Amino acid sequence: MLKKIVGINLLVFAAYALLINLSSSVADKGFNIAVGMGVGIAIHVALNIIAGIFFFLIGKAEAGKSFLISAAVLVPLGFCTWLILLSIFG
Repeated sequence: MLKKIVGINLLVFAAYALLINLSSSVADKGFNIAVGMGVGIAIHVALNIIAGIFFFLIGKAEAGKSFLISAAVLVPLGFCTWLILLSIFG
């Protein structure tokens, strides 16, 4: 279950990172990456933490642990991706 949840979360992250990057005009790309990806990553991590706590509370510890690990993976990966894209296009 861990690989499945982490994999799906990484695919969702890649999808909205590509969407923000490809749908932005050249003039606004730096701003859109800074704000859009920053807010997107924060919401994504927060939802994973909430889901992890929820699954722990209803007694599904494996799913809860998977969501919390996924949040822990998304924090450094999202920050590094955000920083790299911002340094390229900002």
